[in-house]
Amino acid sequence: MTNTPTISNFDMLSSKLDLEGKVVVDVGCGAGQLVRFLRRQGASPIGVECGEVMMRQALDADPDHTDSYLDGVGQDLPVDDEAADIVVFSYSLHHVPIGEMFNALREAHRVLKPGGTLYVVEPLPEGAGFESVKLIDDETVVRGHAQDALGKAADLGFSQTLQTTYRCEESYPDAETWEEIIVGIDPTRAERMAQHREESVRLFYAHATERDGKFVFVQPVDLKIFTKN
Repeated sequence: MTNTPTISNFDMLSSKLDLEGKVVVDVGCGAGQLVRFLRRQGASPIGVECGEVMMRQALDADPDHTDSYLDGVGQDLPVDDEAADIVVFSYSLHHVPIGEMFNALREAHRVLKPGGTLYVVEPLPEGAGFESVKLIDDETVVRGHAQDALGKAADLGFSQTLQTTYRCEESYPDAETWEEIIVGIDPTRAERMAQHREESVRLFYAHATERDGKFVFVQPVDLKIFTKN
């Protein structure tokens, strides 16, 4: 994948799916960037997030649409049956507890309308972005379990329509912002970040490429798209 051109996750999503007029559930919406992008594309987004820090950031950034964000987890979505046209897991399935990943996909199937779309983007355990955070949280195992769960999606009544890999870029203004996001996504990382902060900051700058005043990481990702039968 070394010579593969990079594309943003948002551009990839909009190139693969017709979003206008669709009800889209973003599972693990974080600070809400994708929710706001979906709205700009004409979708009706619902962001589901369980992290207090991330939810606060999402609400602060989108004060006129606070009803677009719901407190909840992937394995127990606060969404009615057959209410969504599209369910998105963007970098979030591997954050679901391992024993609940399959149930999170079951929940996606429940909330999707017949013929609805499940769109799952998972970072691969490689690349500069992965290497920069591995000292704090080596996600090799959990990312593998996420792929195992996706491999059983047919058992739930999904048909896979696409699988591809590509490279995307993630950028941060500095190591402090990166640290806030990394810990905000998973507060259990805070203690280890505090213990290894000097080395983690060194790895951040060692693996990043500085461009236009930002520090950029290239992350290889896997994309799978399914249709609810």
